[in-house]
Amino acid sequence: MILEADKRLSQSLIWQIQRDYFLKTGMAAWQADVVPHEISCNPYIARSYGRLILAYLRDWLAAGLDVTEPIYVVELGAGSGRLTHHLLHYLAPILAEPPFAGLPLRFILTDFAPANVAFWQAQPVLQRWVERGLLDFARFDGTAPGPLRLERSDLSLTPAGCRNPIILLANYFFDSIPMDSFAIADGQLCENLLTLESDRPEPNLQDETLWERINFAYEAIPLEAEPYDNPLYNEILFEYEAVLPDTQLTFPNASLDCLHFWQQARSLLVLTADRGYTLLESLVDQPAPLPNLHGSFSMMVNYHAIARYTQLSGGMALHPPHYQDNLQLLALLLGALPGPATETTRAFADAVSAQGPDDYFALKQFVSSRYEQMTLPELLSWLRLSGHDSAILRACAPSLQTRLADADPSWFPDVCQLLWHCYQQHLPLDEADQLDSLIEDLLATMELPLTLPEFADAMTGEG
Repeated sequence: MILEADKRLSQSLIWQIQRDYFLKTGMAAWQADVVPHEISCNPYIARSYGRLILAYLRDWLAAGLDVTEPIYVVELGAGSGRLTHHLLHYLAPILAEPPFAGLPLRFILTDFAPANVAFWQAQPVLQRWVERGLLDFARFDGTAPGPLRLERSDLSLTPAGCRNPIILLANYFFDSIPMDSFAIADGQLCENLLTLESDRPEPNLQDETLWERINFAYEAIPLEAEPYDNPLYNEILFEYEAVLPDTQLTFPNASLDCLHFWQQARSLLVLTADRGYTLLESLVDQPAPLPNLHGSFSMMVNYHAIARYTQLSGGMALHPPHYQDNLQLLALLLGALPGPATETTRAFADAVSAQGPDDYFALKQFVSSRYEQMTLPELLSWLRLSGHDSAILRACAPSLQTRLADADPSWFPDVCQLLWHCYQQHLPLDEADQLDSLIEDLLATMELPLTLPEFADAMTGEG
């Protein structure tokens, strides 16, 4: 049964299925851990982004920044909201000190799903940032970009209306909005047209079992005309035709359209991480693009094309020179540049290329299977290295409790500090969250039978 035939990938009905899923499911997609997010929303990657943002601000303070006007940090498709929460936790104390003290930074959580925006506004933990004037919320649709209506300040935010640079965060965003597919066959650029098939009629496209039956069939059709109105898009594709052997690839047209909207700003820094391809050689010998299923779906991002678009637009694209196995991470500087952006490029080399989130995740996969073998000092070191990640605390808690049961009490003050930092970092997504009771159990193991409120009072000196 053919569901649709010979469609551009970006025009396929799969994207409407994707959209309907997130509109229907809302925050439950993250509460049930159906949509993966820990790899892209953890304290470690937030700390890396924080260092890049501070470096970018230093570059602009040297080049000329209007310190009376807001500097917006906008997270696109923020989902759980945890990335910006971790980022604020890292940045807030630093922003209170010179040379950043007094800079009017405003962080904006956005999503196209109204339920997610409503969830953030009602989240008690996020209120600490709202009350300090640091956080606001808005709906934003990456496939139909337009002005943002900020929920708390009741302002309309447009890129062209901002006097200062805008900073965008786009983690696990570009993989979930429409893209096209092309093939190079016998040296010729072809458009990969998609036919969707199922073994039966599919009257309900919101059926959760639909993806088990859908088959993707691509046919490479030689191009008879330039595929896009934007000449830069076509230039990138024709570069591929000139240098790549036969292969198949995606082209992030909707992602570039979204970036084009934000390029109306004076200057733009985009920090983005996702699964995909950054190096040109990674595009060689690729099969037809297929979705990665997780409640909805995502597709590998052609970051090489996004980086090339940035360069052709007169900007800078920063990425590690080596292959990133788990997570591609890039910093894109578009519009007016703060001189040579020395601070930003140096921070990227240190915080991403030398020891970045991809490296951390590779180590995490190795270490997480060995908690039972780790000593108490090793467990504490790992938690500190993670940036006090509550997800890591949950995972290693049984081993930590075993080690604490026969540990010398001299370790207990350090453990208490670490538990407190993990608690402060944590953003619960539902009422069934058990981190409070987990911390109380660990305290009891150290013969500190405190409730979480009593523990908080003790750690803040209010008890």
